[in-house]
Amino acid sequence: MHDTPPDPRSLLLRDRELLRQLSRPAPARLLMQTLLEWVYISMLAALAVWLSHLAASLACMLLIATRQNALLVLMHEYSHFQFSRRHPWLNDLLGDLLTAFPFFISVHGFRRNHLAHHRAPGTDADPNLQAALRKPQYQYPKPRKHVLLEIARHAAGWYTLNELKRYTLDAGMATSLPLRVHAARAAFAIAVLAGVWAFDLWREVLLYWLLPMATFFMAILYLRDLGEHFGMPGPGFYASRTVLAGPLERLLICQNGVNFHAEHHLFPSVPFLRLRRLHDLLMEDSHYRRHAVITHGYLHGLLAELSREPEGGAPAE
Repeated sequence: MHDTPPDPRSLLLRDRELLRQLSRPAPARLLMQTLLEWVYISMLAALAVWLSHLAASLACMLLIATRQNALLVLMHEYSHFQFSRRHPWLNDLLGDLLTAFPFFISVHGFRRNHLAHHRAPGTDADPNLQAALRKPQYQYPKPRKHVLLEIARHAAGWYTLNELKRYTLDAGMATSLPLRVHAARAAFAIAVLAGVWAFDLWREVLLYWLLPMATFFMAILYLRDLGEHFGMPGPGFYASRTVLAGPLERLLICQNGVNFHAEHHLFPSVPFLRLRRLHDLLMEDSHYRRHAVITHGYLHGLLAELSREPEGGAPAE
């Protein structure tokens, strides 16, 4: 049990002008970063084709998976209307075409599930947590070797079909969508298939989009999910973690500020490029420093927390 801390948002809520500045949308930066991720993916795929070497292809697949994760982080930004709050149809259309449809989901479907998660993180009313906890790979704590084994299984594609089903169908991210979204998805699929057929890119799409997404990307997404909400001390404020990551982890696991997840849950209106500043401001508050769950690194601090023995017992085998 934890003493209920003062509102961790109190420092910024007292300074409404600062909060307004932090929450100001940055649509040009969001769109630029989205397009830049596609440039990275295209360049990595072209490099792999040019080098035509197994080791180079595997390295490029891994880096492509990191950029796929970066795109999904940006899709999350579109789900919070960070491109446009005045024109939600444009916000969702860009988000769908550039960040959601390539992963077989939609911004609308993700938002519907995600807002329910935001309302009650770490509780019985949290749809993400409850769906995950029904699966052994999300039940923590467990021995460190088992954590590493689960990461390896995700990287090998062991859970890929089940995870795709969980996101697209079970969580409703690709179902029960408005007619306009269905129409946009159909047009997107036709355009992609036509382009792949016209330029004979079947092999490239398989090797440098679908295969990274089915393997390395699944491991990255799994580790990122664990860092955000698993092995936590309680619901509500205690259900979201911030991971202070080094340069290598920011490249491989937590692109575009997604590691500042506790800050995002407190102030979801703040766009990704200001989450680091938001974290620094919140850390000036002694109550926040005392109660926030701050973890140092995914591959060190997070694994230690997920492997930690609970009080009165050993980790689950």
